Amino acid sequence: MRGCGTAIVAALLAICGAARAEEGAIRVVLDQAKLVKLPAGTETIVIGNPAIADVTVQRGGVMVITGRSPGRTNFIALDGAGTIISESQVAVADQETGRLVVQRGLEQSSYDCTPRCLPTVTLGDDDKHFTRAVSQAAARDGMANGSTAANSKAEKK
Repeated sequence: MRGCGTAIVAALLAICGAARAEEGAIRVVLDQAKLVKLPAGTETIVIGNPAIADVTVQRGGVMVITGRSPGRTNFIALDGAGTIISESQVAVADQETGRLVVQRGLEQSSYDCTPRCLPTVTLGDDDKHFTRAVSQAAARDGMANGSTAANSKAEKK
């Protein structure tokens, strides 16, 4: 029993340590952008994993961080001589509100409920649900942009 208590304490310490490490992280919501002021003298930005977060530099010393997939990465700011000015953690998380996830065995389907629940494209969704949502969104975009191929496809259904 004593070993079990030690394991629980170790797990709690690990969780608290991870929470503290994320306290200093720049938090970005998946598929959304966040503006961050660059340190003075920054000439180059290096992003650890661009599949998790994308960074673009704007005028006035501002960068835009866009969450691309859930996870953690880092970015490093370098001056003109290649010296590290700053290093920060970036934590990308899925939105926590307004989302409904339906789990049927191993199949997952996600819906955005703001306020009416409609299918959305989320990593981890079942291929059939994901492909169907992407196809419908593409057809809708095509119709909005006046694409005759999208219009004729919609008319056939």
